[in-house]
Amino acid sequence: MRVVRTLIIGSLCLGGVPLAAAAQSRQPVEIRNTTGPLEQQATPLSAGTQLPKRKSADPAKYPWELRRIGAKAALIVQVTLDKTGRVAEIRRAQGPLLQTAIGSPNDVAAQRVASDAVLRSAAAALNVWRFEEPTAPVTFSLSFGFVGGQVSYSLTDPSEVLPPQVAAAPWAAASGAMPTGPALQTPKKTKYVKPVYPKAALDARVQGEVVLEVVIGMDGRVVDARVLRSVPLLDQAAIEATLQARYEPVAVNGIPVTVISVVTHNFSFKTKAE
Repeated sequence: MRVVRTLIIGSLCLGGVPLAAAAQSRQPVEIRNTTGPLEQQATPLSAGTQLPKRKSADPAKYPWELRRIGAKAALIVQVTLDKTGRVAEIRRAQGPLLQTAIGSPNDVAAQRVASDAVLRSAAAALNVWRFEEPTAPVTFSLSFGFVGGQVSYSLTDPSEVLPPQVAAAPWAAASGAMPTGPALQTPKKTKYVKPVYPKAALDARVQGEVVLEVVIGMDGRVVDARVLRSVPLLDQAAIEATLQARYEPVAVNGIPVTVISVVTHNFSFKTKAE
C-alpha cells in the first residue's frame, strides 16, 4: 500500500482544460461519505477500462479559509460518471489532510473551517466537469492538492493512502522568496484595492487590524496571503482585497525575484464613513 505524500510534501501535476460552458440547471452534487447507488453499479477504472475523454474541467478555487492559516491540503475523492458524462456522485475517500504552516496561528476551529472549504471547492469544480458519454457509468479515484495558492489534481490509484497526519512545515507559497526589510525595500504598490467592510462585521460592530504576510511574485502580483493577526469577521475581506493588489516587480542585480512582505488593513467605522 503506497502513501500519497506528494500531495502535501510536494505537489501534483496540473491538469484541466479551459473553463466549461455554463452548466445546465440541476441540483448540485454534494460530497458524500458513503458509497452511492450509482457507484455500486459503475465500472471501476482499470487497465481494461479507459476514462472517457474530458471535455471540460474547471479548476477548483483556492479557498480563502485555507489561505488564512497558510495551510496546504490534500483530498482524495471517488468520482462516478453517469451515462451523460456528468459527475453524478462524489464520495470522500480520504482527507482533507491539512498541513499547517510554521508561523501561522494554531487554530483548531480555523483548520476545521478550512477543511470544509476544501471539500466545497472540490465539489464545486467537479459539478461542472464534463466528459464524453461513457457506454456505462464509470467510477475512479481523483486526488486534489491545494498548495501555495494553486490547486492541482490527478487520477489516483485506489491503493494509495494519505498519511494520518503531517507536521507543520514552512509556508509553501513563500518557498524561495526573499524577505523585505533593511536590505530589500518593500516594493511600491501600484494598485490598491480597499477591502469591502463585511455587513456581518458592521452589524456586530466589529472593527480592528488584520495583519497579513504576503508573497509577491516576479510580475508584481500577490501570489498568496496568510493571516498573522486575525479578526475573524474581517479576515476574508482583507485577504480578497490584498490578492487584487499589484506591486512594482522587484529585481536584485537585474534578476527578478519573489519577495515576502507584510500588509496591514485597519477596519474602523470612521474608515467606513469616509
